[in-house]
Formats: sequence, C-alpha cells, structure tokens
Amino acid sequence: KQRGINYRLDLQKESINYMEVENMVDFKFTNEEARKEYEEKIEKLKKVVDSNGYNDSYAWDEAVQKLADRLSKVKMILETDEIKKQVTSQMIKNVDSFLKEAADPEFNIALVGAIKAGKSTLINALLEYEYASTRVTPETAALTKFKKGNNNYIKISFYTEEDWNKLWKSANESKAEVFLEEYEKLNAESEKSKYLGKNPEETICNTKEELVEKIHEYTSSKSARHYFVKEVEVGLKEFELPEGVVLVDTPGLDDVVQYRSNITRDYIDRANAVLVCVKSDALTSQELQTILNVFTNTRNKPEKVYIIATQTDTLNRPKENWAEQQEEWIKYLKQLGAYGSIELARKNLIPVSAYLYSLLKSYNDFEEGDDKMYELKSILLKFRIDDINSKYQEMIDFTNIALLKNRILNEIVVNHKNEKIDDIKRNYEYCKDSIKEAMTNIKANQEEIIVTSQSGIEEIKKKQGEYEKKLGEAEKDKKDLEDLLKQFQVAITKRADELESTIKDLAH
Repeated sequence: KQRGINYRLDLQKESINYMEVENMVDFKFTNEEARKEYEEKIEKLKKVVDSNGYNDSYAWDEAVQKLADRLSKVKMILETDEIKKQVTSQMIKNVDSFLKEAADPEFNIALVGAIKAGKSTLINALLEYEYASTRVTPETAALTKFKKGNNNYIKISFYTEEDWNKLWKSANESKAEVFLEEYEKLNAESEKSKYLGKNPEETICNTKEELVEKIHEYTSSKSARHYFVKEVEVGLKEFELPEGVVLVDTPGLDDVVQYRSNITRDYIDRANAVLVCVKSDALTSQELQTILNVFTNTRNKPEKVYIIATQTDTLNRPKENWAEQQEEWIKYLKQLGAYGSIELARKNLIPVSAYLYSLLKSYNDFEEGDDKMYELKSILLKFRIDDINSKYQEMIDFTNIALLKNRILNEIVVNHKNEKIDDIKRNYEYCKDSIKEAMTNIKANQEEIIVTSQSGIEEIKKKQGEYEKKLGEAEKDKKDLEDLLKQFQVAITKRADELESTIKDLAH
C-alpha cells in the first residue's frame, strides 16, 4: 500500500512534464472568449495529471509498475476531449499493446502462420504428446496457451457480448460463408446464451487422455460451443520449459473471420518470441507477405522471429529439395524488411518435420496394420530407407525437433525474465518517443492557431477542424504507404509467379 502511495506521488510530479501542461505559453489573447476556453481546457488536463493512476495489474515488477503507471496516465490525457482528436488511432493502439504486455508477467512464445501450416503439429512434437488438434478441418479458432502447472488442467475463457458482436460483424463483412454456414448447421445460435459473458471454467484432469478430451470438447469445430471460446489455457505437469514461459497456438493469419486473424496480429505485437510456421513447399508471394507482416509487428527486433519451414517430409526428395529451397528462401529473408542480414536469416530459418518426429517417437507402440505404420513407411521411402531401425537416429535428427527445442531453451528462454522486462522497456521507449513527437506537433499547431486566429473562437475551431482533417488523411496515407511498401518488397525481389514456380519445381 505504501509503495502504491509513493508511486502516485511520483507520478503526480512526473506526469506534468509529459504534456508540459504547466509550461504552456501564456498567450496574449485579444479575444476573451478564446482565452476562457483555453484556460478551461488547461485546467481539465491538470486534473487528469493530478488524478490517481496506480494499478495493481503491473505489480509483478517494480520497474514495470512505474513505466505502466506513467503510460496509463498519459493514455488518460490522450483520451481527453481536448487531445483525442489530435492523436492517431495507431498511437492509442500502441499504448494499449504496451499496457497489455506490462500486465502479463509471462514470457510468450507465439506460433503463427496460415491455417494448416503445421502449428498444432509442431506444438505436439515440442510437448511430446498430441494435445493440440491436428484434424483436417482448421480447429484452432481461439488462442490456446500451454504452460507449466502443478496439475494438468484446462481453463476456458469465453467471449463477452461485446467481443462476440465484433466477431459476428467481422464474419458478415468478410463474407465468411463457410463459417456462417457451419454456425447455422450446428444450430450454434441456440447455444450462444449459455456461454457469452460466462465466467472462466477451470477443470483439473487426472490423465493426459482426459485433458486431451477436454481440449477437444471446447475447441473442436464439430461442436457449437467452440464458436464462443475466446482463449484456452492448458496447464501441464510435464512441461520442459521454465515456469512463466508460455507456448501459444494462435488462430490462422488467413482465418476467414478477420477479427480472429487480428487477435493473432495483436498477439504478435506483444509476444516475446515468434515462431512463424510456413509449409516448406509454399514460400509463395502470400506466404512472404505473411512473414513481412510479422517482422513489421515485432518493431525492429528481427532476432525474436524464427521462420519454421514445416512439413519437410512432404517434399519429394526431402533432403535434396530442402537444400536447394533453403537458398531460395534466404534470398528474400536476408533483405531489409525481414532479417536484414544473411547471417541472421541462415541462423533463424529452421526446417522441421514435426509429424515425422511424432511417428518416430511412437514407432515402438505401433501394431501390425496400424495406419500410422503405413504413413511412416511411405515417408521413409522418400529417403530410400527400408529398415527404420538402422536409420532411426538419422531420421530423428532430420526432423530437427531436438534442434528447435535446444534453440528455444538456450536462446529464447535462457534469460526469459530479464528479456521480458527488456522488451517492456523497449516498447515503453517506442511509445514515449512517438507521443513526444505528437505532443510537440500538437503544441506547435495550437500555438499557430491561437497566434494567427485572434478574430474569435469560431475561427479557432475552424482551423482546429482543418488540422484534425489533415491528421486523419495523414494517418490513412501512412497506412496505405506501409501496405504498398510491403507489396513492393515482395515484388521487387522477383516476380511472384516466378518465385512460386521455382519453389514448386524444386519441391517435386
């Protein structure tokens, strides 16, 4: 409690400096009405600065608490009527993203990619058990988090009414016909009232099998209830990563419902490391665009991104084909907008075969006539292998799962607590710099309006409206330019159709 009081006292002194509220120029107004409105607005801002901003959500670390409290106060100022029309929506979004990250003490490793890129299969290989669904239909419509627990448990969080309305609007606007048809076919509307706004449900499971059954119960696309599940948290007694580290299986970046894809994009913003899953035979222009979008969201920290080339066993000649394709991939990943260096591109491009790994690990449990035995043998034929026993370790090594585990343990999470705090500090500086620049522009604009518009309050409001219109246009132009640059990055390296053709030729 005392620490909270001290924070509030510090913040009341420091927050004034952010907005320079007490250092505003004492303008010589010739219009009394304008001066009165000016003084009223300054007084409102001072009240916001002097208000209490302490929040226990950030109390897990003292340094994080202080930074979060500062930006919480600044956000309150940015959202006042006097300021909000003069700042961009992206600035508010950046602050919100920072505050979400600061409120979460866990170190998050996000697995992202297109639907059926092999995210869930990879997670199962890393966890050494088939927890995440890998069925033919896309199952992962909700964030699914795997973490260390004292017990095996599952915790289900549901959408609020407000969240669901946004999702439903997104599904209709994007004309997600399959989503809407399946929703109607399962008569999900009749189930909606049971789940929307419902408190989270937590269940302790005695066995792994029971846990898997419970996961599928809430995430299977064959069940109406899966539509209303926002997040699934799975606690595992057997979890190789340290306590506080979370593996996150995300909705596909190409989900037909834009709202769910946006959940993944927002998560990338605050993830501490990102594993981008891309099928090893599918580095098309669309896949490259996905990769570039991930780098954009990681804010100039390319080393936190790992490109995972999945399903290498599906190539016609896996070893030979991937050796050729790897060089093609690196041509694009070494460029600015991605890794920016050939060394980092080579280091963080990791080919894996998670499904082959899972087959090999359960090989001794197969019975004669087991379908999985036939699947394993068909893969081994691509390597010209007849006797699995003599080549078992060679095949395990080819899957690269052990290598990826080692990289996660020794590079990503080895110092995860400090890394988490460093990420938060870095994002704080990013937000602070953008806010400082915006405040400088706002102050200059207000001074210009007041100095040049002494004819009356209506003229001031007119000029203010012109400024806000320019700001909106500038924000749109910036977004359009960023989208164009991403497309340009894909196009200038090589014609997209030539790239796709080359990759497919190498794969067969």
